[in-house]
Amino acid sequence: MGVVAGSRFEETTGSKLANLGVAGCQKLVDNMLEAGGGVVFIDEAYQLSSGNAQGGKAVLDFLLAEVENLTGKVCFVLAGYARQMESFFSHNPGFPSRFPLEMKFEDYTDDELLRIMERQLISRYHGRMEVEGGTRGLYCRIVARRLGRARGREGFGNARAVENTLATICRRQGQRLVLERRQNKAKKPNDFLLTKRDLIGTEPSVALGQCQAWVQMQHLHGLGAVKASIKALIDSIQTNYQRELKEEPIIEYNLNRVFVGNPGTGKTTVAKLYGQILVDLGLLSNGEVIVKNPSDFVGGALGQSEQQTKGILAATAGKVLVIDEAYGLCGPSDPYKSAVVDTIVSTVHSTPGDDRCVLLLGYFDQMEEMFRTVNPGLSRRFPLSAAFVFEDFDQSQLAEIFCLKLEQQGFGVTETGKQVALDMVNRARNRPNFGNAGEIDILLNEAKRRHQIRVSAGKTKSIAVLEAVDFDEDHDRLQSSETNIAELFAGTLGCEGIIETLQGYQHTVRALSSMGIDPKETIPFTFLFRGPPGTGKSTTARKMGKVFYDMGFLSSCQVLDCSASELIGSYVGQTGPKVRQMLDKALGQVLLVDEAYRLSEGAFAKEALDELVDAITKPKYNTRLIIILAGYVEDINRLLQVNPGLSSRFPEVIDFRSLDARECFDLLVLKFASKGQSLEKGGKGVLQAGCLQNPTEDFRRKMYKYFDILSKQSGWASARDVETLAEAMFQTAVKSLTFGAGPLAVVITETTVKNELVKMFKERKGRVRQTTSTSPANLIGLSMASAQESNSTTQPNKDHALHVLRSRTVFPKAAQMVPVEEDADAGVVEEPEFSVPGIRSKLGVRDAGVSDEVWHQLQQDAEAEARRDQEHETKKLCARDTADEVLRARIIKELMEEEERRKKEAEMKKRLQMQGRCPVGYDWIRQAEGWRCAGGSHFVSDKEGCSML
Repeated sequence: MGVVAGSRFEETTGSKLANLGVAGCQKLVDNMLEAGGGVVFIDEAYQLSSGNAQGGKAVLDFLLAEVENLTGKVCFVLAGYARQMESFFSHNPGFPSRFPLEMKFEDYTDDELLRIMERQLISRYHGRMEVEGGTRGLYCRIVARRLGRARGREGFGNARAVENTLATICRRQGQRLVLERRQNKAKKPNDFLLTKRDLIGTEPSVALGQCQAWVQMQHLHGLGAVKASIKALIDSIQTNYQRELKEEPIIEYNLNRVFVGNPGTGKTTVAKLYGQILVDLGLLSNGEVIVKNPSDFVGGALGQSEQQTKGILAATAGKVLVIDEAYGLCGPSDPYKSAVVDTIVSTVHSTPGDDRCVLLLGYFDQMEEMFRTVNPGLSRRFPLSAAFVFEDFDQSQLAEIFCLKLEQQGFGVTETGKQVALDMVNRARNRPNFGNAGEIDILLNEAKRRHQIRVSAGKTKSIAVLEAVDFDEDHDRLQSSETNIAELFAGTLGCEGIIETLQGYQHTVRALSSMGIDPKETIPFTFLFRGPPGTGKSTTARKMGKVFYDMGFLSSCQVLDCSASELIGSYVGQTGPKVRQMLDKALGQVLLVDEAYRLSEGAFAKEALDELVDAITKPKYNTRLIIILAGYVEDINRLLQVNPGLSSRFPEVIDFRSLDARECFDLLVLKFASKGQSLEKGGKGVLQAGCLQNPTEDFRRKMYKYFDILSKQSGWASARDVETLAEAMFQTAVKSLTFGAGPLAVVITETTVKNELVKMFKERKGRVRQTTSTSPANLIGLSMASAQESNSTTQPNKDHALHVLRSRTVFPKAAQMVPVEEDADAGVVEEPEFSVPGIRSKLGVRDAGVSDEVWHQLQQDAEAEARRDQEHETKKLCARDTADEVLRARIIKELMEEEERRKKEAEMKKRLQMQGRCPVGYDWIRQAEGWRCAGGSHFVSDKEGCSML
């Protein structure tokens, strides 16, 4: 054609030129010119600009100039893959003008691939190889169509792919010939014959029967839904095999899958078996299953994540890539994790016929969150709707797994031991992230350890049989639980009703279990604890945790104690997650929400309450934890009005009362009895508390009076304050110790007891800063009683008994007077006058016709209002005096919310006064469902009040 002067042809590659550098390239050009010119063919030219070969870009710049200078002498031809050549031409804008001719080589059609395969068969075997059905027959056409399905995909090798397929066909032929020679040594098989099985492989139904991975999967316990999904996929493969024989279009499907389920449900095990099944059925070119974690993909610098991900994906082409705990790649704000997801989306297209299988494994909630927040293309390539869902094993399946693992490890188990172990596994379901089969491994490891300890100690002769005590040393707790309840509450006063309630639960559980009925549907899991501080709410919650744990309902007897503020968010969208996180944390335990009344104050608090009410009925939390809302009687009752669904979800109420004077004194005696036992146990000291253990009648009456006066103070915490008094008395006695020979004697005298009682009263009085005449009167009464104690004369007997105040709330009520029994000949003491600060001004004279029930409730509500006023003033002082800025900000926030409530109440009171709803003009007091005048006879409901506003 005369385009170039010479006919020399020089073939090289981009990487070779890059290694030669500019000098080597110059030498190549000189050699071409010496030969009179010719053609230089540079294959994979994009390697010059890839950056992997040093000096490649310098060679490119050199060639650009030489191409133009050597026009008519040397012709340069650049070859490479289309996508890589795009980035190559972007290196220099002068490329298009210097290489104006572009020739695109299209992929071969199915007919062309068939002819190439025919030609290679003839060339390789010199025309001697026979093919069942002919080289252009049905089976060869199926082979060509299978090759053609990869057309258009990056990396498709066209004629090279035909060579690789022929190599696979010849390998199958070799395996068949070896098998035939072993089975029939007399008959020699034809070495130059390719059969149907050699060309298109074994029929899927036959291959499945020979697949060990499929057999192992069938032996796995449970997983019915997963097995059914995989069987449907395999059936579609068999259907496609038949459609290929009829030369009909095949059913296209995607091999990439998402596996979701809780820990220990077999996701990783099934993923490996699933990948091996695909390999055995011939759907993938390589027979390897590779397991990776998110950390294998994420790099430590920008660009490394993409590089590592591309490397892993390239290395797993034709294989099964399992990404375990794939939700670890979720990080919208993490550029390194986002880069991994973006690279997977750009590389894995999930088109039918891909020679690749990628499996994403993880927990359902976390995987759902990942698909929602990362690159949207990931959900299109791995549809969560088509995921293989691994359900938790039921109790019967766990029993089968338990027996199987025991057999594999060479151990036996007694029938009682098996039942105890399965009960422990069932109890563990309440924990977050229940381990399913993994829980059995943990249980067996601990049981074998305990068993070995017993064998070493000679406590058992059976070295291969596990017993109930190996799984749980206290395995008979339910049968002995009746006596345990009484022992559990030993030393706790005023809890007879609680003991009776819990014993009733235990009786119900035993009765229903004996009838084969699940007691979880009958036993309550939500409680309201109402009562003043120091009455044992937290202590009872902990003991309830032990009781419910022994009954098999909880996985731990621990109590998670939180306040309402830990459930309330500080901005929109934070409250819901905080409530769910707390519930997740408390799964399998007791959740005690103290100061629950705060869940009714403010928009965020109400959102927390709504979220709690909604979550209780969800399967994730229902009967999986104990939830207790604790607070004062009035506040809990008011809380129940905030959300209508709260009452039905918390039907069980346990009321706690304050200890009366007699019980306070008895508790003080018990505390010192316990301290005495502790001292005697050490052998280095003794406690002498005869004034408490054997008190005189006069001293006992004075103690009752002291505790009666103290209990009328605001903030009296019953048992908690009695314990504080006991510690203070003990410390005072220790300070007066004299060291000498023999054990030290700690002496508790009547004076010590009296002084600490007076000291507490004065300190509490100064703390609350009461301004009414009530507290001074009480102080005078207590001081007079102290003076009377030192006087040798005794008071004359009276004809009436000492009254002790009892109350269910923080503030005692003067109307509730309960007599304390005294001996007939004992003297009596006048009960001091006492009233609650701020209440007398709010209550009017009781109107005629007002029932005792209405008047009693009105007194309670008035006291609650006075307490809130007092707490409001105390918070103001704290906000002013505290140096903690965070605490001040929190208090100010609470004050603002309280001020808003007080403002609304003041507006309502003003309107009621203006309308003259109470002719006498009494003040109006807030109640649970409306407003009532201080005289008690006039009431306005909330509904009517709203219409007034």
